[in-house]
Amino acid sequence: MPARRVTHLYFVRHGETASNVNGLLHGVTDVPLNDIGLRQAELIADRLAAVDYLDRIVASPLQRALRTAQAIQRKSGLPLRIHDGLSEMNFGSAEGIPFNEVAERYPAQSQLFLDPSVDHARYPGGESRAEFFGRVNRAVDDIANQYLGQHIVVVAHGGFISAMLTVLMSDHPNNWQDRPIENCSLTHIELSTAAPVAHLVNDAVHLDQLNLLEESV
Repeated sequence: MPARRVTHLYFVRHGETASNVNGLLHGVTDVPLNDIGLRQAELIADRLAAVDYLDRIVASPLQRALRTAQAIQRKSGLPLRIHDGLSEMNFGSAEGIPFNEVAERYPAQSQLFLDPSVDHARYPGGESRAEFFGRVNRAVDDIANQYLGQHIVVVAHGGFISAMLTVLMSDHPNNWQDRPIENCSLTHIELSTAAPVAHLVNDAVHLDQLNLLEESV
């Protein structure tokens, strides 16, 4: 009997951006890493460079994720592939609005997002929940099937990783906001024929050094 082929996915959220600091709703808007985000990317790169059995990096095309992935590539030497399906949710005309102003600007749509049973919730010109979760599923399936039995670093976004967790852990997908993901944290999921296993979720111990430096300033 052939050995079971288990696939390991190591999800990394991109480093910090000015949008994160200022509380702006940016999904597909292509914002860069800030100085802290660049330092965070180097620290996750150091952590993953010490893992000698990784096979490849797959990254969102948005520059905040791609720059994070490139930092990992420089220190690990792993091949890097861009996957459009890993982009963050498209919030349409709500992109760039402060979180605390979205409900005021789009009251009807924001009310729908408060109801976890509503799959068609969307902001004008953006993705619906159902469309986003469908894309998350397709992207994860594509990566897992294409790299069966391998150890893959997947550099994406907080909303994407949270949605992936709810799907793989058999939770309702609209509860993804209950699973916050920090910048440059590591989430390790083992995919097998039995059931997914979460070995790490939102682990950011590698950022402790940066946090200590900030506290000493």
